[in-house]
Amino acid sequence: MDRERIERQLKMAAQNLADCEKQMDKDKVAPEQRRRQPKWRHFDGDLRTIKRRLLAVKAIEEREAAALERKNNPQVAEAEAE
Repeated sequence: MDRERIERQLKMAAQNLADCEKQMDKDKVAPEQRRRQPKWRHFDGDLRTIKRRLLAVKAIEEREAAALERKNNPQVAEAEAE
């Protein structure tokens, strides 16, 4: 997946969690009791999963950028190997 798609999903997941919390505030559910609500746990889990995916994409992008740099600068790659 590409970064833009994951960032869009992250925004949507954050909005879903915020909407759920807003509804729980209306229903007078205490903030410390939210973790016991299945719907909140689902949205929170989705948000955490997407954040981890975004971190993985960032790591891949950094790795690819480093590989491209080594490919474009063979002298630097040889100096690092020694």
